[in-house]
Formats: sequence, structure tokens, C-alpha cells
Amino acid sequence: MTESNGHHYDHLNLNNTEAVIEDIRALAASQLKSPAVIERVDDETGFEQKSHDLMLASVDKITQAWIEELVSLRDNSKVIEQMVVEQAAKVKTEMTRLHLLGVQAMREAQRGQEVVQQLGRELDAMMAGQAQAA
Repeated sequence: MTESNGHHYDHLNLNNTEAVIEDIRALAASQLKSPAVIERVDDETGFEQKSHDLMLASVDKITQAWIEELVSLRDNSKVIEQMVVEQAAKVKTEMTRLHLLGVQAMREAQRGQEVVQQLGRELDAMMAGQAQAA
């Protein structure tokens, strides 16, 4: 530790448990000697209504701050939720378009294959006709 906290240690020997315990005891004893601020309650008036009201107001203020944070969190979550739903809808739309385009491409490829086969048959027929004529 350094001297910045008011205590000076040349080195910290964690292997020497007894020395560490003694240091902790010395530190605790020095803290007990420090003057403490003690709030005095008047015995005659006891626990005043004003003090009670102030504590309740403090609890209300803390509660309200937490509720505001939770409302903000809920609102942000709803915005993010809506963004997720919108993006998912866009992705689904694009996937459907891509699927329809793929189906169209497959049909076109199949039609092209049928045209090639038809041309091949007609070409074979023409070649057979020429072979018989010759």
C-alpha cells in the first residue's frame, strides 16, 4: 500500500498470516480512535413527524427515480422491439422475392432446356431426311 491512505507498508507479505492479521487489527483500532459524527436526537421530542416526513419523501423521490428509469427502459425496449419486427418483415419480404425469382429462373431454365431438346429433335429429323434423300 502507499502512504496516500495514511498507512505505510514497505511490503505486503501475504504468506505471513499473523502479520496481516495484526496489521488489520492495528488499522481497525486506529479507525475506532477517529472522531465520528453522531446525530443527536432530542429525548423530549423523540422522533419528530418532520423527520419521518422527510424520510418518506426521500423514499418517494428514490422510488420515482427508479420508476422513471424503468419506464425509459420499457420505452426503449418497445422501440427496439418494433425495429426488430420491421426488420424481420423486410427480411421475410426479401426472402419471398428471392424465392419467387428463383422459381421463375428455374422455370425459364426448364423452358430453355425444352426448347433445346425440341431443336435437337428437329435437327435430328432434318439430318435423317437429308440422309435418306442422298
